[in-house]
Amino acid sequence: MRLFARFREGRRPLYANQGVGQFGHGLAGPFVPYYATRLGATTADLGWLQAFSNLFPNVLQVPWAWLSDRVGRRVPFLVLGGAVSSLLFLLMAASVSPWQLILVVLLQAIATSMVLPNWSALLGEKTRFQGRGRVFGQLSQVGGVAGLGGTLLAAFIVFQSPPTAASAFHVPFIIAAAVGAAGSLVLILVRESPRKAANGGTARAEPVDPERHADFLYFVKAQSFYNFFMSLAWPLIPITVAIVLGASNLDIVMIAVISALSTIVLQTQVGRLLDRVGPATLIQASRFLFVLVPLAYALARDLWVVYVISAVMGLPTAIVNIALNAYILDVAPKAKRAEYFGVFNGAMGVVTFAGTVLGGYLARVFEGILADLWAGLFLVYMLSFVGRSVGAFLTLRIQDPTRYPESIDQVWRRFEHHLVNGRH
Repeated sequence: MRLFARFREGRRPLYANQGVGQFGHGLAGPFVPYYATRLGATTADLGWLQAFSNLFPNVLQVPWAWLSDRVGRRVPFLVLGGAVSSLLFLLMAASVSPWQLILVVLLQAIATSMVLPNWSALLGEKTRFQGRGRVFGQLSQVGGVAGLGGTLLAAFIVFQSPPTAASAFHVPFIIAAAVGAAGSLVLILVRESPRKAANGGTARAEPVDPERHADFLYFVKAQSFYNFFMSLAWPLIPITVAIVLGASNLDIVMIAVISALSTIVLQTQVGRLLDRVGPATLIQASRFLFVLVPLAYALARDLWVVYVISAVMGLPTAIVNIALNAYILDVAPKAKRAEYFGVFNGAMGVVTFAGTVLGGYLARVFEGILADLWAGLFLVYMLSFVGRSVGAFLTLRIQDPTRYPESIDQVWRRFEHHLVNGRH
């Protein structure tokens, strides 16, 4: 009992949830679009699959966040949403057509919408301003290592199956369902501090700062513009990898492994840097780095390009894992954190829904006009590249609402100083 009580203290259940839950996600999550291609999905089908997985987890966050703020609890929403979301991998494994899979993805997206704003808000309640980036980085790294373990297990399982068979993903999906549900149940052990519900007066006691609210609205608009053009490319990537470049199931798994490993290596360093310079500069850097993705896939003629870009994108992925949450926690009133996360993620859901559907259909239309799959994909990739480039410059206006110890220039000068001294 003493060991059990110690396990409940601090953030131990959060680390356990990330470890177990992300192990399950690593087994199945990265492979759902590729599984759809093995079932015969077109670019339009993949557009709808990506659109549903973007829209519902984000748009439905708004009512769940509102309800959570008013109930004054996070854990019940996290446990229920996480368990249901994981168990739906069983129905994915049973799907025999792209649209059966898409409908299951829709249901999973609805369950996931309960989790995202409440997880972010719970992290805000379990961390302090100083050291927040370090904790976020450690949690992401724990989840990343566990997810990599799940992906490596998936690789071992897939290696035993025919190289292009859809059935190769069935066993990883089944294991992911059981492991993910167990990871969600771990959160029952979280001790929630007594907290006044938002409608009990706490939200009114902390008036919204008009300047910070305006900063938040600009942040949402800039990220919405960027994510719309970012999402144009999402339904095209599985087609490019699996069909145009002829990747085997093992290639698909190894690309996911490389991407995860790159992110893991950089995650804690990014977290420490965030504590020094704040999230705004890191968000801006990630937006410029992600511009390279559609360009790389548009010009790729060999699978090694995909391996390289997957490794390079570990840095902006590590940034996104923690910096967006940190910025919203800084700008939001404490009693409305879940609501602010719901608004932001809801906006992202709407624009990425439109972007993925449009991207999938544009590729199909261009392919029909040009009678060439590669040319149709190329045009949409280039549209995504141009839009991301413009959106990256829009993010330069984003400023941290809270003062951090150093600027990125100061960190860079200190880094150069250490390098110079190291040469002597």
